[in-house]
Amino acid sequence: MLKKYVPLIALLMIFGFALNLSAQTEDEIVSKFLKKTEKKHQNKIGFFTAYFSYGKLSDENPYNKYSIYGDNNIIASDPGDGKFDGAYRSDQMGATFGLMFTNNIAAKLGFEYWLKMGTNKVGDYNFGIAPAGEHENFNLISEVQVYGLNAGVDVYLTNPPNEQGQIKGLAIRLNGGGGYYLTKWEIWQGNSSYNLSTGISESNIEPLKGSAPGYFGGVGFDLPIRFLGMVMGTEFSYLVLNFTNVRSYNNIGEELYLTMSEGNEPKRVDLDFSGIRGKIELKKFFSL
Repeated sequence: MLKKYVPLIALLMIFGFALNLSAQTEDEIVSKFLKKTEKKHQNKIGFFTAYFSYGKLSDENPYNKYSIYGDNNIIASDPGDGKFDGAYRSDQMGATFGLMFTNNIAAKLGFEYWLKMGTNKVGDYNFGIAPAGEHENFNLISEVQVYGLNAGVDVYLTNPPNEQGQIKGLAIRLNGGGGYYLTKWEIWQGNSSYNLSTGISESNIEPLKGSAPGYFGGVGFDLPIRFLGMVMGTEFSYLVLNFTNVRSYNNIGEELYLTMSEGNEPKRVDLDFSGIRGKIELKKFFSL
């Protein structure tokens, strides 16, 4: 009698084993998928940084030499209205967005704006250079602006952000990168520049402008603070930024560039703002 049910019992056992194997396989597939998804998600850590930076410029940079040249050739009726302000320091503000590509390497892209450097005064002046002679209530302006985009890489040597975007202690990082910068130099009315086409001097009718690549490298430090999960950072770097094409154009498109006399030869004036910089940052890491 029992023999009649043996095939049925065997069939039920095989069917149950197949169901169990199918369930295990499905669980394994789901588990592997969740692990891959979690791993991908954990690797995507971004950050946003706002910063203020101070730069020490060379005392002998071309702008400072031109300021001394102006002081020697422009006399103020009131001593309080005289003396050019040189560009001995630079103050910058900027913002950066970055993404961690590995556990300790981040790429970043940012925008930077430099506060104006130079002189903007009104007074009575006697010019020994253009526009020659005495001028009352004259706006003596010589101001430079710089702004640009930059990109770079941070390499964390200690305490990189974890999978939750948190730094657990003092982080030390090396950084480097480059960017492209634009400059505009507002110069006083009546100032003259050398015309590259005609070989004679003529008055500027617009600000002088230039552009140049810049390169930087340095070391930074990050430390978590108890404020909205943010990180306070400092950075010390050296920036190479030399504008060698500062120029303007007259009303028929001829190129003009600023000169000053050194000995018996006029010398072209460009702008070199290379120097050491210190930066204070406020940074926020987040998961993407």
